[in-house]
This record gives sequence, C-alpha cells and structure tokens, in this order.
Amino acid sequence: MNITLIGFMGTGKTTVGKRLAKRLGWRFVDIDEEIEASARKPVPRIFAEHGEPVFRRLEERIIRRATRTDHQVIATGGGAFVDPKNRARLRASGPVCCLTARPKTILARLGRRVKSRPLLAGADPLERIKTLLARRAKAYAQADVTIDTSDLAAEQVVERLWARISPGLCESWEYLLERSGDLAKRYAGKYVVMVDERIVASGDSQLEAFQNASQRLDQKREAGIYYIPLPEESLTAL
Repeated sequence: MNITLIGFMGTGKTTVGKRLAKRLGWRFVDIDEEIEASARKPVPRIFAEHGEPVFRRLEERIIRRATRTDHQVIATGGGAFVDPKNRARLRASGPVCCLTARPKTILARLGRRVKSRPLLAGADPLERIKTLLARRAKAYAQADVTIDTSDLAAEQVVERLWARISPGLCESWEYLLERSGDLAKRYAGKYVVMVDERIVASGDSQLEAFQNASQRLDQKREAGIYYIPLPEESLTAL
C-alpha cells in the first residue's frame, strides 16, 4: 500500500509528503524527480526539447514503476492524475490525497519559480493557473481526501491528513487488498465505508457513501472511506 499526494504545483505536495513519509517510516517518492533522473535533464528542458507528450509518456512509465512497490508516500506532478491510467494505478495502490490552494496563494508560493514552469508560460500566469485548475477539477475531485492548504503550515496539513487516513490505514487497506477480487464483484467502481473490517455502506461518491453510512456510525468507532476499482482500473488490467 502507498499514499499518493496529488494537486496543483505550489500546494505543498513535496514538503508535506516528506514529513508524512518520515512519520510513517516510509520512502518518499517525487515523481518529477524520478522523471528527471530517468531522462537526465530537468522537467523544463524535457518540455522545451521534446514537448509535453513525451513528458507525459515518461510520467506514466515512472508512475507504473513506482506503484509496483509498497510503503511509499508518492507526490505526483500537477497533471499526472488527469490521465486515466495514472489515476487507476494510483487509486488502486492506496489512498489518494489532493492538496489544494487558492490561485493567488499558488502564484505567491511559486514566486520567481513561476518563470521556470512550462505550463504557466505567458503574460498572465494567474489566469493560466485558474484555467488549469478548472480543467483538472473533475480529476482532482476523485481523490479520497482533499485539504485546502492555503492558510495552513506544512505540519498542520500533515496533522489533518493523518487524522483522516490513519484510523484504518493498516487494517482496512490490508483487508481490502486481501479480498479485492471478491469485493470487486459487488462494489467495483464504488466507494465503501468500512468500520472494524466490515463494509457498512457504499455509494457512487464519497459523499453518497458517507450519507448511506451515517446512521450506522458513532463517535466511538473509526470509519474509513475507500474506492474499489473497476476491473479495467485494476493493476493487472494495466
């Protein structure tokens, strides 16, 4: 099992990912850094010399390789989760957490680095940020957890992530992985709510699953919400 951090550049994926990995005692994997190591050149040069399609092919290859290993916190590039194959692999690998921030906050955090970001090239990087966020919104919405980091320090983000994913991090995911074949027959493509290694409700979205489970939950028991991949989204199908 892995934990994946997705979201736009400047939302804190690398900083938060390193701290979360340290807390878990897991390895931290930065997909963009792995791409640069593989290509032996920085991301801006890959875009400039080969174009975005080549970068996306490299990105898919690195994500495919990364998801073959467990006990990692994986930080992806901002557009990685938009690709259906990447999304399927990452979701099947473990919880996916989306870090968000307001467009102006993203721009302020990038500072002078905005000039080195190929996808923000142009006279108005703020409008470009807004446009890309709108394009990626549907994909980002498929994360298991979403946290707005605009007004939070990195450690606060880690604490909020930990509070959301830690209750069933080991037991529930191990249960799901061990029974993935049987569960897919009934819940494929749905979110399920688990309490004490027992599925108490399901739904087509996280909100629907939680609403269906609300009457069966109480404050004394921890619940987790997880996605059961469709057959075509499973790792074996990719």
